[in-house]
Amino acid sequence: MSDDDLKRKYRWQCRRGASEVEVVLYGYLDDHFDSDSAEHQAWFAKLLECEDADMFEWFTYRSEPQDPALREYVRHVLALVSAKKT
Repeated sequence: MSDDDLKRKYRWQCRRGASEVEVVLYGYLDDHFDSDSAEHQAWFAKLLECEDADMFEWFTYRSEPQDPALREYVRHVLALVSAKKT
């Protein structure tokens, strides 16, 4: 799958029921995905497999993932997207 096809697939998967979740997912995909490491890009696919309700809790700083690696990745994404807003 080409990079463009992969990003199109991810863009479709970013569509969620909660706008708070979409803001973070689209923010990362549009502004940081291409320049991030291959490891972080692979983690994005795993993040998209998570439940909307879980991501909502994580992205609104109400809880964090139990998996330590996913927790670090979510923190990474939030730091990048938050830095872009300011």
